[in-house]
Amino acid sequence: MSAPISSEQAPLELDAVISEWQRLWRENGFVGDVEHASHADDKGQYHWMIRLRGEEKDVIALWLTLRQRTVFVETQVMPAGEENLEALYKFLLVKNADLRELHLAIGPEQGIYLVGHIPVGEVTLARLDELVGATLHYVDEIFPTAMSLGLASLYRRRPSKRTL
Repeated sequence: MSAPISSEQAPLELDAVISEWQRLWRENGFVGDVEHASHADDKGQYHWMIRLRGEEKDVIALWLTLRQRTVFVETQVMPAGEENLEALYKFLLVKNADLRELHLAIGPEQGIYLVGHIPVGEVTLARLDELVGATLHYVDEIFPTAMSLGLASLYRRRPSKRTL
């Protein structure tokens, strides 16, 4: 079964889900701003950017793009690696096998991204919640090791904020 083609109402419906989700999540302090272009781009796609507060990576920008049949999800985990590329890519490939909903990919300018596709009709409050939670978890889990490998001379992991 293929995903249905989104309707003219799809941008409004997705915006309503994102707005309600933002209202609920803002209370816990993980969500910053949500930006949305109210008009389609030259490809007829609509975009939302959700700023999240991570523990390992301070700001995580999660992009949602409403396409014809799916909502495309992406966030940059790190810029292009410059060192230890073999070890970096091995780490990312092994980690990729454990991911659910999202997967690692090399994106623009060789940066490392988490990406995924969700059928338009499946974007509910619960599904968006799972997706954002997975994004926060995966970026915080992957970012420090990937940066330590791929940008070792530039990145130093900061002391943990967690207390026992």
